[in-house]
Amino acid sequence: MAFNRFDLPVFYRIGREGSYDRLDASWTRNRSNMNNRRHGSTEWLCTLDIYGEIPIFGNKINGGVKKDSTLNASMLFSPALYEVGFATLASLPYLKHGFDLFMGRKRKLIRPEQDFTGTLTILLPMWNEAKILIQKLENLQQTTQAFNPHLVIIDSASTDDSVSLAEHWEGKGSFASYHLLRMDERRGKTAAVKQALEFINKTNKSDLVLMTDADAMFELDTVPNLLKWFTDKSIGCVGATPKRIGQRIEEEGHRTLFSMVRHLESKIDSTPFLEGSCMVWRTSSLDLEALHVTSNADDAQIATNVRIHGLRVIQDSDAHFIDHAPFERKEHSRQKVRRAQGLQRHLLRQREHYYNRRLGRFAPILRQEAALHILTPLLLVGAFIATLARWALIGFAEIDFTNATLTTMHVGLFAMEAAVLVSWLTVRYGIKIPLLHQLGTIVDGNLQLIRALWHSA
Repeated sequence: MAFNRFDLPVFYRIGREGSYDRLDASWTRNRSNMNNRRHGSTEWLCTLDIYGEIPIFGNKINGGVKKDSTLNASMLFSPALYEVGFATLASLPYLKHGFDLFMGRKRKLIRPEQDFTGTLTILLPMWNEAKILIQKLENLQQTTQAFNPHLVIIDSASTDDSVSLAEHWEGKGSFASYHLLRMDERRGKTAAVKQALEFINKTNKSDLVLMTDADAMFELDTVPNLLKWFTDKSIGCVGATPKRIGQRIEEEGHRTLFSMVRHLESKIDSTPFLEGSCMVWRTSSLDLEALHVTSNADDAQIATNVRIHGLRVIQDSDAHFIDHAPFERKEHSRQKVRRAQGLQRHLLRQREHYYNRRLGRFAPILRQEAALHILTPLLLVGAFIATLARWALIGFAEIDFTNATLTTMHVGLFAMEAAVLVSWLTVRYGIKIPLLHQLGTIVDGNLQLIRALWHSA
């Protein structure tokens, strides 16, 4: 005896007049006004082919089977299209900014040879820096003595011996003047910087201000190279490039990418971001009222404000400072999130300048940085939600692998998702793989931006 196919019940509901047919092997529910059991009955069934055909789920209506493949295909297409759409939109700011930087890479950015002859004030904010303060002061003494600078130290209510060490340091005479300012309570670095700058403007008001952190050490030619730029009247602010000791793999990739972008932006016009660990600006080019003391990213606030007032802001790729990375990953991550929050808030406050023609090529740089720091992370969240929805539907709905378009799309998306995940894991665990390392650096940076947006919400 040969059988071509047999039917088994899968989902059913039993009513008062329900019956079971051994020939059809399916549950039916009869309508009370129908005499013929087969006429007008609707049932769910699963048909299995004993010769190896793919199981077909569908509705049996009036003796025929209606497949649900169209419904399942549309269910799986929708989240996939959303995922591709969000991911594409998220990548557009990178493509646009990357193209602009590529086109501007051949522009010349040459440091003048003349030495700077004006006056200089060094601003050193500190908070609980007792372990490295003496080393920092000696480093300033060795690297800046030729310019006879003024030194202003402002303490944000330290709880260690920082103030005592600064008061009793024996090298005070190496500077034109030496001032130690104290804050009654810790109100953030921006508030400390603003208070110190107000003091500088009232007392010695020098031509330039050099701001540095206690943990940033200068090389012998760092300050001379930075100051040479100010013999060019169009330059208003210059920052040094970091050399970080003990940094994690993801931080190394981020710093390298960050410095490259800052340098290329400087070639095009100006960069809105500099490293507050070592930056110099013209005193006359900064409006102190523009500093928001409740927000961090004081260095970005200063750099952008100088450019808005008409002078260029650049990063010198050949002038370096040396600092140490946080030892613990948790502390490193906390710093990156706080930094990201400050930059996002700063960029939002500058939205009135996104299309300011007076700023020339700096306006596109400013709005593209805003898109990279705010819009792209939000779009990536949308892509991630669409990814979860797609995988959930794959788990609950039937996949018709005979549909070449649907299969190709899902395999392609799976490969893309796997590449993103692997790239992030390689960065996370310190494994360097060409191309994947760069992708992982971008992914890790966007994760910190998403966390910053979440904490700011």
